[in-house]
Amino acid sequence: MQLDTYDHVDLTGPWAGFGFQGYRFFTPEGREVRPEEMRWWSLTCTIAREWALMMAEERERVWHPRPAEVIYLRDVIRRRRERRLSVVDGAGSADRARVIRATRGPRDPRRG
Repeated sequence: MQLDTYDHVDLTGPWAGFGFQGYRFFTPEGREVRPEEMRWWSLTCTIAREWALMMAEERERVWHPRPAEVIYLRDVIRRRRERRLSVVDGAGSADRARVIRATRGPRDPRRG
């Protein structure tokens, strides 16, 4: 489709390369954008502006790092094991090592 060059308007400054021709907006790559495709630009720009403000606020916020500690996984696992076993040791008859699961054994095949 050949557009009329009479209505051709080139944008300048940061928008150099973009322009309008007829009722269509075109990009420097030669793509055209119809008016109905521009409906969500305001919402998209508002979301982008809000995101930029939120990121700027986070950058300006004073951050006080907490001192980091090195933990040894071996010690953590040992403490957990000791805590778990200490609960079972004083349990007497409820000791996990002494509890035998009561099962009826293998079943006979059922015919029905």
